[in-house]
Amino acid sequence: MKQSRLTTIVSAALLAGISSVAQADITVSKNDNYKLSIYGFAKLDATYQSDRTNSLVAPRFATAGNDSATNLTAMDSRFGLKWKGPALENGYQAGAVLEFDLFDSTSSNQMEVRGRLAAFTLSRDASSWLVGQHWDVFSPLNPTTLMTNGNLWNTGNLGFRRAQVRYSRKGDVLDWAVSVNDPSTSGTAPNTDAPIIEGRVELELGRGKIGISGAFGDDETTIPGEEKDIEGISVDWLIRLDDNLIFKGEAADGENLAVFLSRSSVNATTREEQDVTTFWTELVYSGANYNWWVGVATENLDDNALAAGANEDTQVIFGAFQWKLKGAVLAGSPILLGVEVATFETDLAGGGGNDADQVIFSGIYKY
Repeated sequence: MKQSRLTTIVSAALLAGISSVAQADITVSKNDNYKLSIYGFAKLDATYQSDRTNSLVAPRFATAGNDSATNLTAMDSRFGLKWKGPALENGYQAGAVLEFDLFDSTSSNQMEVRGRLAAFTLSRDASSWLVGQHWDVFSPLNPTTLMTNGNLWNTGNLGFRRAQVRYSRKGDVLDWAVSVNDPSTSGTAPNTDAPIIEGRVELELGRGKIGISGAFGDDETTIPGEEKDIEGISVDWLIRLDDNLIFKGEAADGENLAVFLSRSSVNATTREEQDVTTFWTELVYSGANYNWWVGVATENLDDNALAAGANEDTQVIFGAFQWKLKGAVLAGSPILLGVEVATFETDLAGGGGNDADQVIFSGIYKY
């Protein structure tokens, strides 16, 4: 495989920053019984790729082809509503969230409204119930990156959004959650006899947290009428190294985890179950005037179930720098201007591979 032209730059540069900077919600309505807030961001991305990847708007791994491409899009913009409702007679506090974006995987620019989250919660003391579509309990962390809808999926990151019923409980040092989930993510819903079960325990540390999560289900869609296990175990960590610097990531192992946006699934020809190991980690700095981050991610498939020439291993090294616009007029401004550089490498079963370099310039207004 040829050496990526920007690997050295990405590895050495402390270009890096945060597309998920905390931003106060805007309260639009409030009284003694409820509070309604809006949140989200408007985002414009200008992307250059030296060679082909799976997508200009949701890049995850390098593919065959050495032609360069550019793209300008606002489809990663996002809008959400949070509602904090009244206390009920039984002592539970009601709440809800609705969230949308403009992402359309079939287009490189034109947008359509897409639902992301739609859930309500009932909370009392240390216990909480969630009903609706929300993020998975399994492998729950998300990387900090300007690749908003690439998000390192298919290249180390697992976990997605799905319909579920979840129970969570917080302790002094140990939190835990369990959920019953619909297995589908998009397209045709899987034909399964039972939902996916997920669970997670989290240990609170002095300057961070470590979690262990698992998932189990079955797949009857790839090979109709033949059940195959969906199972995985994941370790996640988020450690605060100082007031501005965190170290976070996830490592996981399992089989047939395509419903969690892995590349691993049952081979329809050989009927073999696909084993996979995944990993991503990064350092993230968030300061008063700028943010940066640098990270690496990889997903490795067992080649026993792969045809020659299929994507076996995918890797990405990435880093970014993000400025916070400030001044007399923009004091405390939520405007963020950033650049992220990434290099993707894909190893093919039987030998050979593909690589691509990418630069994203991004402007974000958070509210």
